[in-house]
Amino acid sequence: MEKLIHVLGIDPGGTTGWCRLTVPRASMFEGEASQIVEWDYGCFYGQEEHQIFSICQLTREIQGLAYKIGPALVCEDWDSDPTFKSTDPEALSPVRMGAMLRFAVALQGTGAVNRSVTISMLGDATLMFQGRTIAKSTATDDRLKAWGLWTTVTHTRDATRHAITALRRAKQDPELAARMWPAAAAYRVGA
Repeated sequence: MEKLIHVLGIDPGGTTGWCRLTVPRASMFEGEASQIVEWDYGCFYGQEEHQIFSICQLTREIQGLAYKIGPALVCEDWDSDPTFKSTDPEALSPVRMGAMLRFAVALQGTGAVNRSVTISMLGDATLMFQGRTIAKSTATDDRLKAWGLWTTVTHTRDATRHAITALRRAKQDPELAARMWPAAAAYRVGA
């Protein structure tokens, strides 16, 4: 069984920030101390569809780091704001991109074929959505700085908020952790 698991935080939009945090599987499923052993981040730019393809490609690359344990992909969800009055279609880019990620997940296991190649956009990854309010209140700028996870780029900083918040939530909720990494949760030491 792989010793490390990964979470990929996504802050979708015109510029999409991403953050990968790697932690020991035992810290999530066997009660060992929490520890981040790797941290990587960046941004995707361009058309929404191209960014989604890049997210799927990165997700598959991360899966290659942990055999048969895809990363937990955590995407910012759209928090409805009753005062939101914008008519700018760019403002809804995160909603469209979230829908495209849901579609990529829906293709998993369908046997959908494109030019004789089975579509497997996200491999063994799981997808969950997390409101930006919980991420911003859990992983404030001050906390990110204290944890050594602060970046100067807003989009990667927000993606980092989602990744670390999801890890903290999963650590406190074994059922959530099992949904995020089902293969890692199913493994039992000594089995």
